Amino acid sequence: MILLSMLVPPVLACGGFAPQAGSLAASDAQQALFDLGAEHITVTYRAGYAGDAADFAWVLAVPGQVSLVAEGDAEQLDAIALASAPQVKVDHSESAPGCGCAGFASGGGGDFTNGSDVVVTSTGVAGDYTYTTLAASDADGLVDWLTEHGYDVSLIADAVAGYVADPLDYEFVAVQLRPDVPALTEGGSVLQPLAITYGAAADGALHAVFPAKLGRTSSVDAVRTEIFVLGSGTATLSGWDAIANPAETDGNIWDVVGPDYVDATGLYYDFLLEKGGIMRQMWLAYSGGYTTADGDRWLTRYDSIVYPDTNSVDPVFADSTTQEIASTVIYLMNETQYEEEYPSDTSLGLVGVLGTLVWRRRFAKRAPA
Repeated sequence: MILLSMLVPPVLACGGFAPQAGSLAASDAQQALFDLGAEHITVTYRAGYAGDAADFAWVLAVPGQVSLVAEGDAEQLDAIALASAPQVKVDHSESAPGCGCAGFASGGGGDFTNGSDVVVTSTGVAGDYTYTTLAASDADGLVDWLTEHGYDVSLIADAVAGYVADPLDYEFVAVQLRPDVPALTEGGSVLQPLAITYGAAADGALHAVFPAKLGRTSSVDAVRTEIFVLGSGTATLSGWDAIANPAETDGNIWDVVGPDYVDATGLYYDFLLEKGGIMRQMWLAYSGGYTTADGDRWLTRYDSIVYPDTNSVDPVFADSTTQEIASTVIYLMNETQYEEEYPSDTSLGLVGVLGTLVWRRRFAKRAPA
């Protein structure tokens, strides 16, 4: 069984890393892009999966009436992830040899069943997936339907019951890989994105909800999530706490700092885990203008890494009229400079590469070299 929030193990930083400046766009995370419209929302999901294609089953909870399930636009998602990615600034004049792992770029209605408790509202094919959309008024009936159709929902039965009982009147999208899709590689694979368009909920309003509660019983150590929101202004966050990204002044600020023998990917992972972990918090990684094929929009990105049990509340995103510029900068100093400016951290040495290096937010008096 594969669920939205139990898809990909965290990436491990490699030792002896000689970093390169540029964009840091992780592809080891579950991603969701919310495109906020006036009458509907389209959310595009993408995640990785390790296992046999025949065992793949995915259940999503949607806060509104589903009108379309389609293959998502992978190129658009890649472009948005790259445009909003943390930027790495490096001064490694005395750095150690590299390990060769630089460059991380990112990834028929009306069929009544179980009386009137579960309604199949549509079925179809979307890219590599077959899907069924469901409306349910009884949680036990929905669990029975999913189980009978090859979805082992034993671990998420409580979460499913919560969505069924929610006054927003959630619908559900049950997804499997098509039988003719080639088997996934032993090391895992990033799946094609899946796009779901839906309208207003039972209260008449649109809701951009990420169904994190479906991943609360995940067996992975930590869950990494990247949320992108296209709207008119910087997207707000409720349910979870948003960690404000400080405004840049003439480029003289960076958010994460470490020695240049540390992999920037691992350093950012540590940063997010420190701010997340057991706390329902998301880092405002990016906010800025973004041009789409349909015109100019505003792009907001939130990143988080939390332990599975932290996902007891769904994060909810909403548009705003405020446009706040924000970006994330990771600054890696040469070893000597780092030891001079952060002497308390030097005792950690290379242990930091393995994920225990303390992150610091650093306000610079000058721009990084």
